[in-house]
Parts: sequence; structure tokens; C-alpha cells
Amino acid sequence: MSKAAAVVESAPSQKAAPEAFWENGLEFNAAHAEQSLAEAETLREWTDALTGRQVRMLSRLLGMSSEGSVQNVRTELYARPDALHPFFLVQQFAKGKSEIAAVEVARENLDPETVGLCVRGKRVRREEEVAEDRYDKVALLFALYAHDRDLLKQVLHFDKVHKKGFASMVLADVPHKTPKASFETFLTDKVMRGILDAHQHACRDGSVCELQGIWQREGRIYVFIRRTERPDHIHDGRSIVHGFRAEWIVLDFASDGDQVNVASNSVSEPLDVANRVASTYFGVECRFVNEQTMTDAPTIMKFIEATRSGTNGLGIVEACVTNSPLRGAAKVRLSHEDSPSLRESLDHFDDAFGPMMDSLQNIEWIKVLYRGKRVGLQFEQDESGDERYTVRYTDQRLNAFERRRFEQEIRDGHGISVLSTEKR
Repeated sequence: MSKAAAVVESAPSQKAAPEAFWENGLEFNAAHAEQSLAEAETLREWTDALTGRQVRMLSRLLGMSSEGSVQNVRTELYARPDALHPFFLVQQFAKGKSEIAAVEVARENLDPETVGLCVRGKRVRREEEVAEDRYDKVALLFALYAHDRDLLKQVLHFDKVHKKGFASMVLADVPHKTPKASFETFLTDKVMRGILDAHQHACRDGSVCELQGIWQREGRIYVFIRRTERPDHIHDGRSIVHGFRAEWIVLDFASDGDQVNVASNSVSEPLDVANRVASTYFGVECRFVNEQTMTDAPTIMKFIEATRSGTNGLGIVEACVTNSPLRGAAKVRLSHEDSPSLRESLDHFDDAFGPMMDSLQNIEWIKVLYRGKRVGLQFEQDESGDERYTVRYTDQRLNAFERRRFEQEIRDGHGISVLSTEKR
């Protein structure tokens, strides 16, 4: 059976998702959403507000004819309130989720025709770039839910990947022996749960770590963990409810297990888990440390000059320098929220007061415009005091695909390996 057929045939017979699926698995307050459904005309008003793509997708998923005008198809949906109920919850769950996460999961699990039905236009960020498809996120999530509702968990998980900053970590000492089993084969749910149990036992702080999923993407292995970070309370509208603030830990491992990107609120706990994973796999005690990649100052200054002039497709939109040429050597920060480049302002400052950015030691940070987003760059000098620096950028401003493109463009175009500002 093709993926398309599976999507169409699965929806009418699919059992309603249990409350735990929404409340715990997706961290979505389904009970609150269902309360609004109890009000008269809510479902009809919701159906009226659906886009044409969403209407036709629902018709397709429910095995109805999608021929004719959108309004005629919409009218036919009025007669299927029970079938629409779970899709109302899906649409509510979609709020705040990134389009790129939905597209990523959909491309891996749905047939191209179904994904293509959700395209709503093109996006061009720069003239030299190929136009990108823009998607109806809700329509995609409708199709994913009908195909396999657990795919919504992947959307929730990878939404976090695209929105969080990741600290790049490498092993302090590379093990001499390579295990016979691949890292991918080794890292099963059972093994990971055992590692989390050992971590909890060692911490003895009462925290609980729940394995939420292990997924593979483009040669990387992602581990998603939900952890009780600290005691907290909320008001549920009637009284105070005591519990714990939950944090998400995302471990993004290289395919051979010797490098990991870490996203979390806590510092020591995710690092301990990652160390235990590597130690168990390699059979020796392993320790991850922050990655450091040095670049000489002249190379970085050439990059800054090219970015200032705009010859590399970027533009400086904000700059902060210490020891400025102003009297008293005050710190100076220049910024323009609406302009794609500070070039004119920087030239004016240089002419009036002297060079503002002629020494890398005095440049605290700059922000560049990349794909319409303001990305910060910091320059950390090597502790030895020589003219070598680690260049770090605010990776949380970009989604995971944009990060890889940005890093590759800076590396290939300027010979600079940039790392996240996140550290552990």
C-alpha cells in the first residue's frame, strides 16, 4: 500500500488518542481545548476558519470527495463532527510549533503527493538563493496525525531542535579501540533507560529522567530526555498544584559517538548522561569537553571586512567595541534595526572619530544578517594570549538546517570554523 493510500484509509478507523497521548506525550492541554468544543457552534466556527488546503486535506483524510469548491467541501465536513474532533486538537497543538519541524517529519513519513498538497507558496530570502516552498503547517499535521499520531511526538521533539542552542562537545581523550557494534546499533531504548537509571541513582537528588525518544536524522542520533529540574508549583484555576519544573535535554550524537551537541537548561546533568553513554559504548571512562577550534586574527579580520562591505552576502547590522577612538575610550555599540547593513554608519564613524573596528581585541561582538535573521558572533581569544581566536555564534537564532548552511558557508568561504555560544 502506498503512503498516500495509507493516509486516506487510516483516518476513519483510527481510534481516538487517549488523554495521556495529548497531556503527557505532547504536553498539550487537551482537556482545556475540549472544554471550548463543548460550546455551541465552536466546531462549525472552527471549520469555517480552516484554509482551503486544510479543508481539502481533511476531506482527503476522511475518505470524502474533495472535488468542487472549497465551500462545498467545507459544507460536507459539517456533517462529520465526531471525525473532526481529533483534528481540532491537532490544530490547537500546532500553535507555536515551527513549520520546519512539521515539514521535516512529513517529508520522511508521507508520500510526496500529500506533502505537495500542503505547499502554499514560495519564499526567497536573498536574490541569489533558490526559492523555498512554504507550507500549510496545520494541513501537514493533519496528514501526520492520520498516518500515525505518534509522528506528532517527533514534531514536538524536533521543534525543540530547531529552537534551542546546542553546545558542541568532543571527547577529551579519543578511545584507542573502536567497538565492533556501531553506535547506532548500540544506542537502543533499553540501553538508554539503563544509563538514565544509573544517572539518577548517582545523583540522589530526587530528579526523574524520562526517555522520550531516540531518532535518527541525516547521520545524527538524537536522544530526547524530559527531566524534573526543580520543585515548582502552578495554579490550575482552582488551587495550587505542586510538582516539578520539567526541562528537556537533547543529546545530538555523531554517528560514531565521539561528538555530541547538548541542549538543556542544566549544565552538569546532561553532561553526565552524555559521558555515561560514551563510557558504556567505548568500554572505558570517557569525558566530553567544550569543543574549541582556533582561527588566526588576520583571517577573522578579512571576514569582518568582507561582511562590513557586503561582498560575502552578509552584512553587519550591529557592532559593539571596547576602547573606541572616542575620548575616554568608551565602549560603543552601533545598531540599526531596519537596515541590512551598518556600512554607511561605520564609515561615517571612522571618518569622524577614527577606525572603530581595526583591532579584533577590541571587538566584543558583531551581529550579521543571515537569511533575514540577526546572528551574533563573538571572538574568544586563546588563553595563551597569541593572536588566535575561537569564533562563536548565537545558533539558537537559526533552525538546524540554517545552522549547517551558515557554518559551511563561513568555513568554505573564509576558512573559519564557527561554534555555538552555548557551552557546558
